[in-house]
Amino acid sequence: MSCEESNVPLVYYGLHAVKIVKVVVPEIIQYGVEDAVLLDCDFTYGNDTAGLMVKWFFKNKARPVYQWIASQKPQDMGILRGRVDLTYKASNDPLKMHRALRIVKPNTDISGDYTCVVSTFMEEDSKTKQMIVFAPETNFRLVQNKTDDDTVNVICAADGAFPAPNLTLATPERHLDGVSHHLKLVNGRYSAVATVTLLDADLPSAAEFICTLRIPQAKYAVRKEAIYYPGPISTTPEMPTAADMQLAAAVGSRGKY
Repeated sequence: MSCEESNVPLVYYGLHAVKIVKVVVPEIIQYGVEDAVLLDCDFTYGNDTAGLMVKWFFKNKARPVYQWIASQKPQDMGILRGRVDLTYKASNDPLKMHRALRIVKPNTDISGDYTCVVSTFMEEDSKTKQMIVFAPETNFRLVQNKTDDDTVNVICAADGAFPAPNLTLATPERHLDGVSHHLKLVNGRYSAVATVTLLDADLPSAAEFICTLRIPQAKYAVRKEAIYYPGPISTTPEMPTAADMQLAAAVGSRGKY
């Protein structure tokens, strides 16, 4: 609400307004690295601080996940209930003391937009920033599966990542065409599979396959490499798991996601 909209003189507005001057929210943190993460919301206030309150909202602004009314104890709610250090003090100023969120043991489920709202009975101000808690993959494999003497199924699979990873299959010369993808959310982590079927006749005598896993939001990337020798069916160094084969079959029936 502006001064003009409220018809309140500028001097009066300046004396009584609250204004957020800085919101500090980490853009990316890695799961399991930090014991706690701090989200801060610094603000200024005028002469009239009656009803001063700080609220933090997560994703949906309908209900706060944290609330502090000046001179009272802070409260954590919703997804953050029991996960906020309510003893943390961001300032010695009694009107700004519990403005910040110190979330202990951050997990991927708290990834999203955070909105800080500071208000009095007269005015309010708000600012929003995003935080992503990313988790690297727990299992990453590149396997070759021959179903007959003339073709090979190249399967790249990863489990336990967050946010959703991107998988690409390539050779040193080019990205492979006709790759099918499957993505599944399991207990808050993503399992991803990329698979392609190739003819031995189209491959060199020693074909190198490269699978790259990327989580763009975290600027994270890892890769696996494997050498394939075309020819009759033989045992490969690393065979696909039953889960890999089920996912690959699902991909074959559904196509690209």
